[in-house]
Amino acid sequence: MSDETTHPQRHPRSRSHNGTKPTNRPPKLLNPLHKGIQDYLTHHLPPATLTKYNLDDTLLASLPKRFTVYEPLLLLPVNALSSPPSWSALYTDLTPAQRETLFACIVQAFSRSGVTHVAINAPIALTDAQGQENRMRSPAGLVPLYGDFGPMGSDNGLGEEQQPTEEDLKRAFWVRTMQNHGIVQIWAPLYTMFSRGNVTEKARILGAGSGFEGLDDTAGMSVVDMYAGIGYFVFSYLKRGVKRVWGWEINGWSVEGLRRGCEVNGWGCRVVRTRGNGELEGGLRVGEMVDTLREEDRVVVFHGDNRFAADILARVREVMETRGEWCPVRHVNLGLLPSSAAAWENACRMVDAQKGGWMHVHENADVQRIEEMKDEITAEIGRLREQVLGVEAAVANCRHVERVKTYAPGVMHCVFDVKVPSLDEV
Repeated sequence: MSDETTHPQRHPRSRSHNGTKPTNRPPKLLNPLHKGIQDYLTHHLPPATLTKYNLDDTLLASLPKRFTVYEPLLLLPVNALSSPPSWSALYTDLTPAQRETLFACIVQAFSRSGVTHVAINAPIALTDAQGQENRMRSPAGLVPLYGDFGPMGSDNGLGEEQQPTEEDLKRAFWVRTMQNHGIVQIWAPLYTMFSRGNVTEKARILGAGSGFEGLDDTAGMSVVDMYAGIGYFVFSYLKRGVKRVWGWEINGWSVEGLRRGCEVNGWGCRVVRTRGNGELEGGLRVGEMVDTLREEDRVVVFHGDNRFAADILARVREVMETRGEWCPVRHVNLGLLPSSAAAWENACRMVDAQKGGWMHVHENADVQRIEEMKDEITAEIGRLREQVLGVEAAVANCRHVERVKTYAPGVMHCVFDVKVPSLDEV
């Protein structure tokens, strides 16, 4: 939920002091962010301090106006405390106790929104502090300002080898938001990213918008999400009615967010840990895992590297087919930026050979090369599908390119909807 201003109250008509007809435009009320700051400046700082930093009545008009509330978190933009210069100078000189009072005033101004915590947002880095790929997509730039955000271990527990413990998960600060027909998503903001910009892609899966084909007979199909996260697209597939989503996710914080989200939305979720060699953790056999699956377990998320996704799912399919419980995989979602190319071969192996299906390939594309990139992706997926089926001329077909949002200047987050052929179609 984003808020910028509150609605002004109506005032009765009156005459101005010079007898002219009033404009009937009462002054706008301050948005909660500005109100909290004004309350602090008015009641907690002496006039001499305001004079020292040249803070006058024009300050509030020049402060950043945007903010986001993810209950119960108030997320401020990265420039909230650094612009304009006079405000930045004052904030820099505040003591820790004074800053605590400032944020307490801001939280009080947001009391109707249930806010208890404050943080500053920053873009998700593609690399970690050591220059390695940030495969966990951890929000290392998030700066907590007010409230207890949970355990702060080394590297915030963000490394792949530093998965959260059960105690970490219990102590962490969790937030939520609601999007797309009442779907609730939950995450721990200190450890997991949330992208509001994916809302349009979620809507496409739900049936709003163009280009998302092949989701008419959802009750008889399964979907694979190779980068399940906190359930960005998983929940939309479930809301659309697919029988089950098989997901892979390497970040333990995201897995827990997905599990909690499933619970609050009313979907059963089974979490299965995998080891570095692709085997199920604890010596669990695939047959034993299938034995314990419940009908209401609409999501099975494998907590581990998706390099072994096709091998694991092939074993699951073999067991479930013998029992008449298997629903063929018709869609594979590949939602990793800047590129999901490393998972394309696995995806081609998982799309049902007899029925064919779809791969939804998320990529960062140069805006000048989107059509060229579409041809390259389609050709490569066709080549991989030929290898999987053991045939020639397995022509893939990109049926739609969805331009989701601008990722950077000249770079567009695109989703390429690629139709993957079946054996009969070949």
